[in-house]
Amino acid sequence: MALMTTRLVSFIGVAAYFILSSWLALRCGAGTRGQALLAGALAVPSLLLGLHGGFLIDRWERRTLAQCAEVLRAAAAAGSALCSAAGELRMWHLFVATLVIGVGNAITLPCYGALLPAVSVDDRLVRINAQWQIMTQIGTVVGALAGGPLVEAWGGSALWMPAVAYLGAASLLFFVPVVRPTRTAAKAGLAAEFRTAFTVLRTDRKLLLVTAFSAVPVGFLAAANTLLAPFARNDLGTDASGFGVLDSTWGVGALAAGLLVSRLFGERKHTNLSRSLLLTGLFAILFALAPGFRPGLAAGVLLGFFLSCANIMFPAYIQRDAPDADLGKILSAVFVVSSAVQLSFVAWVGIAGNAVSVRALLLVLAVLVAVLGGLLHWLIRDPDTPVPVQSVS
Repeated sequence: MALMTTRLVSFIGVAAYFILSSWLALRCGAGTRGQALLAGALAVPSLLLGLHGGFLIDRWERRTLAQCAEVLRAAAAAGSALCSAAGELRMWHLFVATLVIGVGNAITLPCYGALLPAVSVDDRLVRINAQWQIMTQIGTVVGALAGGPLVEAWGGSALWMPAVAYLGAASLLFFVPVVRPTRTAAKAGLAAEFRTAFTVLRTDRKLLLVTAFSAVPVGFLAAANTLLAPFARNDLGTDASGFGVLDSTWGVGALAAGLLVSRLFGERKHTNLSRSLLLTGLFAILFALAPGFRPGLAAGVLLGFFLSCANIMFPAYIQRDAPDADLGKILSAVFVVSSAVQLSFVAWVGIAGNAVSVRALLLVLAVLVAVLGGLLHWLIRDPDTPVPVQSVS
């Protein structure tokens, strides 16, 4: 499927940019607070523009909208590469480029999520999202493994790699069928549109809870990525290539999950959502406690596996049960909540700075994810499950 290939190429750019910008920030003298600043630059546009992105997704032609966002991300990465070629790359250049890429993310990520069920001929959305995760993680592994050696060899000039990947994704989108909104634009405005979407969520308790909690795995990944570069260098003692390998282990585990998840999970078992999140938190604790580089790699594979399971099950449920006319707004609402979760931890990291160890911050984050997984399991338990009847002697 053309959209699957587009996802792969796009995420090569996403993963490469993360490795390059994080390590270049370290070279510019940024510590934990500098990484938090970059993470905030990604999250703030998502928080401010995410709902508007869903509004556009439900009103505009989705393929064209995704292409515009990909070109915007390519321009931002290319601008930083040009600054590096001139020998003038500074931390503020990386911040501005990441801020612009964050604007593109606020539109691109929910737009791809809304395109997926529309162009699919298979109604088994768990399996489709598993295939989606396979393409995402292949791109993540390739981008992460390539990013480390490239930044060691080329420095800031390696930023041309994500720029080319983003442009490649924009070009591949021409092979994706045109997907127009299913209803004409109303004159009620943005607020009324989202009141309608909230009404849909309010009438379906499980959809509301799943929509809210689906922000957790995405928010966890973004917050953990904020800490990954200093964790790799300071706690695990590795270089940029090792940092890329460490980041790729999450992708390897997630790739395995994408290959196996359709056999491990059913299509509509709500409890699998919470179990995936709970196990994500438990293996994130193991990752935070990893005593060295090799144990960190092993824990990263396991963490990536269950993180991917959560990211497969959550959108499959939302895509199946949310009305198509409101799908973009609901997916964007998930993205906004994810950004709010991310920003909460980014603010915490920024305040704590180097005064608190990265390992301790990761551990507290992992414990919180595990607790939320247990809470979700209790909240969405199936009320129709029969309760064993005790015999009265």
